[in-house]
Amino acid sequence: MAAAERHESVGLIVVGASVGGLVAAITAADHGHRVALLERAKELGGGAGTESEAIAAAGTRFQRVADVHDTPDRLIADLRATTRHYLETDEAAALVAQSAGLVDWLADRCGVQVTLQSRTAVGGHSAPRLHAVGEQGGASLVATLVRHASHHTHIRVRAATEVERLIADETGTVTGVAVRPDRRGAAVVMGPVLLACGGFVANDDLVAAHCPDVKDLPHLGAFGGKGDALRLAGPVSAATSHMGACAVTPFLAQPSHLAVPRAVADLGGILVNQLGKRFADETKDALALALDVRAQPGRVAYLLFDERVTSAVAANDPFFARVVLPRTARRGSSVAMLAKQLELAEAGLAPTLETYNANLEPGGDPFGRQRSGGPLEAPFSGIRVTGARRATLGGLKVDAAGRVQHASGAPIPGLFAVGGSASGLSGDGTDGGLVGMDALVSLGRARAAALALGSVADDGA
Repeated sequence: MAAAERHESVGLIVVGASVGGLVAAITAADHGHRVALLERAKELGGGAGTESEAIAAAGTRFQRVADVHDTPDRLIADLRATTRHYLETDEAAALVAQSAGLVDWLADRCGVQVTLQSRTAVGGHSAPRLHAVGEQGGASLVATLVRHASHHTHIRVRAATEVERLIADETGTVTGVAVRPDRRGAAVVMGPVLLACGGFVANDDLVAAHCPDVKDLPHLGAFGGKGDALRLAGPVSAATSHMGACAVTPFLAQPSHLAVPRAVADLGGILVNQLGKRFADETKDALALALDVRAQPGRVAYLLFDERVTSAVAANDPFFARVVLPRTARRGSSVAMLAKQLELAEAGLAPTLETYNANLEPGGDPFGRQRSGGPLEAPFSGIRVTGARRATLGGLKVDAAGRVQHASGAPIPGLFAVGGSASGLSGDGTDGGLVGMDALVSLGRARAAALALGSVADDGA
């Protein structure tokens, strides 16, 4: 005889243990709600472990200690400029206004090792406002949040658990989820639902349908959104927004799948193929360059740079210095040694470097490159890279508190979405927006959604 369906009621159901999902779960639990945290994978944290997860925040105490004068209005102005003046201003303003409080909460409540990433304005910002979240970037953040969620008395973590569908009543209010049956039978969990289960970057069919310009780029890495949020929210007529937006990189290190920061190329790094020859302007549009890299022999290229570039990038990006560089780079004291380390043709590499350096003064780069930080000099470093898609930036249409919007324009009661499940602020295209905003939007919405539930002494679960 089939096992009886199991029912449970909680104050919040979080679908997906991404960093946004973890933040929402901890916040709701701290306010007295019992939380069911459901994760399809066996491990928690989503894809944050391979990212820096630096948070853009304005007017923080960490900035004040560093004598950095910054305001939310200044960050909004930078957002407008980066998004070519496309911006959902009210939503952006609400998220930016809470950015300092979010950083304080991570540091004080969760014990995240928050530091101002650098004293220099980088990544499209007009002030130093990127806040690092530990020596190992996203991996440090994940470890801290998982520890707090796993030990919280009001959070029940269920890994290797897949949600089949949302449950809604006759008014359209989302009231729970149905969980895929296991050996104990089917289960229904009742309560408001927050989707934090990623975008659709790893779903080739959805990418081809919504982001056709990037369909020829692969998604590489152990984790990637399969479109679960769209699948779950579709039957309740959830609206979507900016479905064509997708972040890509020409500099995904192989085989680690860590993204090398674009600053390495902007400051003078060059790309060569297996023959040791350049093939493109390394500072051009990310999508075009990623496709150029994939067109090379073996679908790979080699990003070459020197100690000057290494020092400059590392000074402003601790994730590059502590994680990316040690795990991905090979070093050579001469052109011959570098060619040997990377298994490149020295006969092609030596004249390539000589030509690149010789063309710096007259500005006669054969690929039209306009920006460079100076000649490349020994010792050299190199990283094997390929082009890839990193994340979809469109998704379910939400407000600043993560409330999912119905196709009619009204909020769907009982349904929230954060992180890759929700649409970002960057508009359409493949530029990716302002550095550090993805982390702020994801974590800020997660906090706001959980706080929207209010405080309770006990929800009776």
